[in-house]
Amino acid sequence: MSENRYQQGMGRPEIDIGARGAERKPVGERTTLVTGGAGFIGGNLVRALLDTGRKVVVLDVRDFIPEARFTIGDTAADVPFELASIGDQARVLDVFRVHRPDEVVHAGMILDPAYLATNRTTAFQVNVGGVINLVEAMIAFGVPRIVNFSSIGVLPRVMYEPIDANHPILLADAGPGTDFYGSTKVAAEAMLFAYNQALGLDFRTIRPSAVYGLGMNQFVGPIKAMVENAVRGEPAHFEFGGAHPRAYTHARDIAGLVVAMLDAPGDADRIFYGSTGGEMVTTTEVAQIVRELVPGADVEIGEELSEAEKPVVALRAELSIENARAQLGWEPQYASIRDGIAQYVEDYRAFVEATG
Repeated sequence: MSENRYQQGMGRPEIDIGARGAERKPVGERTTLVTGGAGFIGGNLVRALLDTGRKVVVLDVRDFIPEARFTIGDTAADVPFELASIGDQARVLDVFRVHRPDEVVHAGMILDPAYLATNRTTAFQVNVGGVINLVEAMIAFGVPRIVNFSSIGVLPRVMYEPIDANHPILLADAGPGTDFYGSTKVAAEAMLFAYNQALGLDFRTIRPSAVYGLGMNQFVGPIKAMVENAVRGEPAHFEFGGAHPRAYTHARDIAGLVVAMLDAPGDADRIFYGSTGGEMVTTTEVAQIVRELVPGADVEIGEELSEAEKPVVALRAELSIENARAQLGWEPQYASIRDGIAQYVEDYRAFVEATG
């Protein structure tokens, strides 16, 4: 009969990759594996990591989107790229065997809540099983640290604000507010804590909020259409959503926070919110800023919320970034939404000029 040494009170099993973190290579000698590195946030991550002197390897199910390639710049062609799914354990092990990363940034996931609700096995295999595949590969190859992307979608409803990492994510009468997406993120977070407690895995989790910037997708409201249509001289009119508040966060700030989390001291918190930490901004305010920054912009939005937005707004609240400030020495570069949108406008103009 086998015995579980951990349950028998004999401490952690012999595998303790956390102990190896004390001997981590200097930053300039590290190879960082970035899953989901070919997408919107991924492109900003790759650029920020390269700027620190790291070597970066990207694992994704698709090639770089044009905006990510533009963000990374000419060096994008030199970034080793593995076309693979984190849901495929054998491929993940192959990638680790070939590239021998020193740390991992896990931003690969399926984001679409509607898709996840109708493809539930895939939801588990990728958003939960993918994390397990990465962590098991880290154990096999002695990789000491991972930064895991989660989401504010883990929150069930606002219990207090500003919301910090101690805010409940499971209540007696409510779970994650974004159904299968938020639930898979909660499951992944819980499993990382299990690996930490049992095997010493050194992880940090980031919960980003309303990330915007060049290459963003449609899940953060109409800000993408407002900015990009305005730059192209096209109208952007929306019937609903003006009153919808969000804690907008520029993608460059998310990338900077991830770099800080990779270099976090061993006693730092495990969970950080990716936000600016200030008051929320409504979509009406975003529209006004775009009109001011892009003269002649034809941007309009109605104040009323759509039926789909009404339950989501109940999940919105100011987020605390005090632990990132105190423990990581991190400050958002674009604490002002106006500054962030101005940067987005500038980046999109440059992208259009460069790519047509």
